[in-house]
Amino acid sequence: MPELVITWQGLLFEAVLFLIFTYLLNLFLFKPIRKILKERESILSSHKGNKENFEDLTKKLYESAEQEKNKLKIEVNGIRESYKKEGLAEARRIIAEAGKKASENLAVALKNFDKEKNDLTKDYMLKSEEIADLIFKKIMNL
Repeated sequence: MPELVITWQGLLFEAVLFLIFTYLLNLFLFKPIRKILKERESILSSHKGNKENFEDLTKKLYESAEQEKNKLKIEVNGIRESYKKEGLAEARRIIAEAGKKASENLAVALKNFDKEKNDLTKDYMLKSEEIADLIFKKIMNL
């Protein structure tokens, strides 16, 4: 087996080749990778800022929506109460009107009843007088 001989020219040659190899690796591999990583980092940082802005905007929109929702609830309750009051007032008016019409109808019915009662009373009085006259005539003719 041949012996390995190390010379300073061989070491120098190997060192120069190593330096050339590392330069080429740096030139063709590490620089593009570093460039891609820097671009990625800048994109991520810009998206992180956008994400924070989006989260803040979302939070503000949610709070605004909650405030609007509460305002609408209050407004709807106010409208509901006003309609309820209007409905009760209308119901009272309708009931009062119906009571007035009912009392008028009752007065008319009582008036008609009294008239019919008086007519019937007069009719029965006339018939009873006729019967009394017949009875008197029959008794006298005997």
